[in-house]
Amino acid sequence: MDIQRFPRNPNREAVIKARQDVAGRFGFIFGCIATVVTVSLDLYRLERPYDILNVATAVLTAAFSMPIGIGIGLLAEKLTRPRDLRDP
Repeated sequence: MDIQRFPRNPNREAVIKARQDVAGRFGFIFGCIATVVTVSLDLYRLERPYDILNVATAVLTAAFSMPIGIGIGLLAEKLTRPRDLRDP
């Protein structure tokens, strides 16, 4: 007979999904903040008659911050997950 060392939480999947949703939103917010800061710094460093290609490059480069922020948020959720919610 198998005796589980840690009893399973009956709402385990719902709790994990809720934690991932919060972590994803939190990471998205941090990614948006990082994007705004990056675009601001890039535009500050550009020469004043802005060229459309330089502005587009600055915006697209800064847009990489959003998925990175979401990924970091989800990684932090997985690392801080309580023991009873972890995979065996």
